[in-house]
Amino acid sequence: MDIAKAAQQGDTTLEQDGLRVFLEDRANLMLANTSIDFVEQQGFVLTGMQQSSCSSSCSC
Repeated sequence: MDIAKAAQQGDTTLEQDGLRVFLEDRANLMLANTSIDFVEQQGFVLTGMQQSSCSSSCSC
């Protein structure tokens, strides 16, 4: 995850309550049906994220 001021070519832009999130295609697929919240002293929390079927040595 990184902070960007604008979307890169091919990114999907999601916006809610003035917050814009730019996602690459692969991240967009992985984060479908995922909620992202910010919790004090914990940071960003993702709920409902799809588990990858890829191993760490895979380049999917």
